[in-house]
Amino acid sequence: MKKLTSRALLAKLFGTSAKDVAVKKSLLTGYAAVGTTKVCVIGTCDGTYVDNAAALHLAAQVIDCIEHHPKMPIVMLVDSAGQEPNRVAEMLGLASYFGHLLSCLELARRNGHKLITVATGKAVGGAFICYGMFGDRIYALDSASVGLMPVEAMSAVTKIPVPVLTKLSKTMPSLEFGAQPFALLGGVEEVWTLDDGVAAKLEKAIATASPVDNRAELGKKRGGRKLALDIRKKVLTESAR
Repeated sequence: MKKLTSRALLAKLFGTSAKDVAVKKSLLTGYAAVGTTKVCVIGTCDGTYVDNAAALHLAAQVIDCIEHHPKMPIVMLVDSAGQEPNRVAEMLGLASYFGHLLSCLELARRNGHKLITVATGKAVGGAFICYGMFGDRIYALDSASVGLMPVEAMSAVTKIPVPVLTKLSKTMPSLEFGAQPFALLGGVEEVWTLDDGVAAKLEKAIATASPVDNRAELGKKRGGRKLALDIRKKVLTESAR
């Protein structure tokens, strides 16, 4: 299926209100409506990289929402190939810019804003971690490529040959890219098909969202992470003594 333009995708999610979401340099910011619910929108499109300026731009939208629209849900759309891969961005403190964006989102959460993520395309590495993975609930289109690190990058870090990692990825969801493998891990609440009423599903997702982290429970239930929940419970029990 031919990939939709960013405008067509926004229209699928937000209907006619999508016109109020700005698309500038592959960054999405603005306000829209999901059913009768007004929402703030931030995100990326076209598989762009997220750099220092992009993180500040998205954070500014979150701050505007906190200041002027108390408790308005924030919908975060992710289609990014990762953090900007250049030394200048790193030397200027890219991680601290990402930290600023995450701090703004945490402030929003503490002030009653629901955070809903929808992975619409690439959701990779630092660009996914710096806002998308921070959602109360994370959803993904079935065509999305969701993952934290490509096997080539894993190989460079671990020195394990790419063919070995590729073979392991067939039985280890944590190494495989895609919406379904990430759902097995509990990282994605549900996988959506674009033509199957995504606007209605987004409306339901907003209505039922909770800040309680259920990813370990989902991972155990689905068989993708069998030990994470038990280990977490044990750590919490031991630390409470």
